Amino acid sequence: MDISIDFGITVTDIIKRDNGVLSHEMTLTKQDPDLCLLKDFLSEINFKTDVNLLAVTGGKHLNLGDEIESTKIIHVNEIDAVGEGAMHLSGLSNENPTIIVSAGSGTACILAQDGNYMHCSGTGVGGGTVLGLSKLLLNTTHPDEIAELAKAGNESGVDLILEDVVSGPIGELPSDTTAVNFGKISKIDSEISKQDIAAGIVNLVGQTAARIATSVATTFNAKEIVVVGRSPSFNGLKNSLEQAASIMGFSPHFPENGEYASALGALLVAEKNPSD
Repeated sequence: MDISIDFGITVTDIIKRDNGVLSHEMTLTKQDPDLCLLKDFLSEINFKTDVNLLAVTGGKHLNLGDEIESTKIIHVNEIDAVGEGAMHLSGLSNENPTIIVSAGSGTACILAQDGNYMHCSGTGVGGGTVLGLSKLLLNTTHPDEIAELAKAGNESGVDLILEDVVSGPIGELPSDTTAVNFGKISKIDSEISKQDIAAGIVNLVGQTAARIATSVATTFNAKEIVVVGRSPSFNGLKNSLEQAASIMGFSPHFPENGEYASALGALLVAEKNPSD
């Protein structure tokens, strides 16, 4: 059995490939990785007889050392893991430059070309921002509740859009393009619904990720953007990201199973280089 684990800030993903069959498990991250935690995650596994390959990435994976019960631990750089997994899931060619957006607790941008991966930009704004602002403003950190509120809301209830602040078009930008995130709140006295606040939070994060990704893609002459990670599971965030990217002429790819791209990529990298 081949196993890989991605120790994320919020969620830990575990991938197993047994006789060619791939399976995925996830659990909330509650502590830094150590050998005891690794044994807990894989309590049903006999490391001496069941494991062909064990790869780890993310978080403080280097804390685990080089082996567990005589099984070698292969450490995979997070950028390579995300890049390999994202490109595999996207099905895009490795030959042309592609920007991979890892939309997790924060947001990282990775340049992929010819099987090489380089971190090229990013922002601290991401899924963790959605949860943090939702706790402050909505008194919840439950992703499903936030998503439902955002779906029922409208970001224009909290955001200033172009038609609110200018008398005519600005270039090719649509009149409903966000001019100031949450800019309307200081200008109105009426109560604002939780739904509109949630929509505004999600829109802020999606637009920020898109603008960074499209700027980086333009810099590196990349025509494709691939978005992986758990943040796109907020439909509103995915929609905001798509809309903001479309203004710059991009149509991002959101591959299926992108939430565990890093864990999958760690497995693929380790299977290519089992001696590393």
